[in-house]
Amino acid sequence: MDCLEKMMTQRTRRTTGADFTEKELRYLMERSLGRLAFVCSDTQAHIMPVLFEFDGAYFYLSGWNLKYSERFQDVSPNSKVTLLVDDVESPTRWVPRGVEITGEAESREKGNYLYVRIKPVGKTSWGL
Repeated sequence: MDCLEKMMTQRTRRTTGADFTEKELRYLMERSLGRLAFVCSDTQAHIMPVLFEFDGAYFYLSGWNLKYSERFQDVSPNSKVTLLVDDVESPTRWVPRGVEITGEAESREKGNYLYVRIKPVGKTSWGL
């Protein structure tokens, strides 16, 4: 068993609302760029690129400007969001693949550091 398989096995023991397959877990753990969609207090839908980390149970978003972003300050407890992680398998062949995760987000502050944690509640994947 290689290191990634061992990590994925350990991480899948943590339960979430979205049961990820081994292929989905591998895909998500090999990436860090996604797009986050949510509705702000102005009732307008927004989508923005984000960097994320995934521990097998939660997605964590952070960044140097997150604390100063009006959009992320609008994230209230249990805000409904969609995180899309996708790509094209090869630059020469159009083979789209990805995972769309729906979940509940909450912003948290630790010291002078702000981050957003997303609890997955559903998912759809393709091309994996």
